[in-house]
Amino acid sequence: MPGRDIESIYNDCSRMVYWAAYGVARSESDALDAMQNTFLRAMEHMEQLQGMNDAQLRSWLYRVAVNLCKDSLRKQSRETLTDEVIEPKGDNVYELPEAALISAEEKARVRAAIDRLPEIYRQTVLLHHFSGCDYKQIARLTGTTEGNVKSRMSRAKQRLYEILKKDTKKVEGGENHG
Repeated sequence: MPGRDIESIYNDCSRMVYWAAYGVARSESDALDAMQNTFLRAMEHMEQLQGMNDAQLRSWLYRVAVNLCKDSLRKQSRETLTDEVIEPKGDNVYELPEAALISAEEKARVRAAIDRLPEIYRQTVLLHHFSGCDYKQIARLTGTTEGNVKSRMSRAKQRLYEILKKDTKKVEGGENHG
């Protein structure tokens, strides 16, 4: 697509890039850093990107964001052993469209459950529910088939259900002590 500029690329792809990065980094600040660095790289490679169609461009951005996060995590693990948890600043950062009416406490439980999913399932959930990617787009971005994406989403939902069910039992068990 000739005539594509960095602003239009950012407007079209920033949400997907953020959630791809968040799926690996699990930290809002690290995902934002990766997103910024991804678009800086895109600016450096504008000539190359001009020859790509939309699917190729999205795949390129996705790979850059994920690789930046993985590199950053490797570097952090070498530098420090502390586990720092950074909570997202806004309630809507994780909000599933169909979950708009649930309480803040329930949203926090869902966010924590998503963070506990294995990366392959977490990435699928984040790309679908938060980036708005359909299964076909997720398949292209992750280099797999649409059937695998559907399977991952099904398994992710089952695991989320199990995590939330187990957490509910712990909370209920804790409340019955008093």
